[in-house]
Amino acid sequence: GILCTKFTDQGYIDRWGQERFEAHFKNYGIDTIWGWEPDSGLRPCQVYLRHCFLAAKKMGEQCFNSFLDETYLVDRKTTIREYVEKNPHVVETLPPPGFEERYSG
Repeated sequence: GILCTKFTDQGYIDRWGQERFEAHFKNYGIDTIWGWEPDSGLRPCQVYLRHCFLAAKKMGEQCFNSFLDETYLVDRKTTIREYVEKNPHVVETLPPPGFEERYSG
């Protein structure tokens, strides 16, 4: 099965270090990886969502439907199914060159 779990900024820092956190995120004005509020408007990375969508689909109908109906956006209300139905381009757009094999489910 596939399991996506929540992590924390502190967990990232404990594993990779404060310096890496600052270099990869803080230096770009991103103060948190996992601490986004429901009203932040944050949306999934299209390439990664497409990858997860295709991977879940390959796992069979039960896994695919679970992914679509039991995975939510940061707003904690919108399911992936609802998001993809309103934004079909997310799963139709191919990954950028060099990422096709890695991000195709």
